[in-house]
Amino acid sequence: MHQTHISGVDLNLLVALDALLRAGSVTAAAREVGLSQPAMSRALGRLRALFDDPLLVRSGQAMVPTPRARQLAEPLLAAMHAIERTLEPPTEFVPATARRAFRLGATDTTLAVVLPSLLGRIADAAPGVAITTAPMRSNAETFERLSTGGWDLAIGRYQDVPDGIRSSRLFTDRMVCLARADHPRIRRRLSLERYVAESHVSIEPVEGPEQPFTIESLLREQGLERRVVSRLDNLAMAPFVVARTDLLCTAPLRTIEPFAEGLGLRILPPPFEAPSFDLDLAWHASLDADPANAWLRGELLALLEA
Repeated sequence: MHQTHISGVDLNLLVALDALLRAGSVTAAAREVGLSQPAMSRALGRLRALFDDPLLVRSGQAMVPTPRARQLAEPLLAAMHAIERTLEPPTEFVPATARRAFRLGATDTTLAVVLPSLLGRIADAAPGVAITTAPMRSNAETFERLSTGGWDLAIGRYQDVPDGIRSSRLFTDRMVCLARADHPRIRRRLSLERYVAESHVSIEPVEGPEQPFTIESLLREQGLERRVVSRLDNLAMAPFVVARTDLLCTAPLRTIEPFAEGLGLRILPPPFEAPSFDLDLAWHASLDADPANAWLRGELLALLEA
């Protein structure tokens, strides 16, 4: 047989060949695969041309395989079994006995909200499951990592996702203002006038997912601006700065809360209209039906749904 690319081969012929080699009879092989006897005879003729070998020759009342056919029998059977396994529905994912490592992309501050609760939730139910995290630098990089299989899931702000990426809302967050509890000029209410008069610490990460808005842009719409005296690239540091100064910080509530707890801070609504925003869970479309990925998605969505 000349070298032949698989795209030029009718793979149904291999099903027929497998049946012929095991049955040793055109009639029996035809019955096994649901073909008529003439159709199986035509298939055998095409196989002989394909392999340039008789494959089966008559000996009395039986048909016996040629040396070439015997050489083909074992690898053909293995290939047929591999194809059958490929076509089987995905196996059930059993968390209690599974051994699986997942890679989750997100910003450090998002992970501070999500990871402790997630690990606590699955510790007993899935003791063999491990979660490895990766830093999120941009939405473009996130979509690439999901598409190439580098990440199983990612959490971020995705206003638009490209073809092949799926997303679902994980939770909704809103902006709040932080001030130390004994701030000399701020009590239980924060007016817009007081907000603008105070000095602020701002969180401006060097890298990170796209932001739906900035505090500066919201204030600019009202013809206002604030005085920022410190710009941090790590949101987790902001509550510690606020706790020891008279500075204010405006940040997402669910993200900042884990870092603000126990520091004696007052959390107040901002004195201007600040839209809420969603954090989404994203994955590649090829993992839609993957039982393991679907299980972890379900755990995260159940844990943090708004």
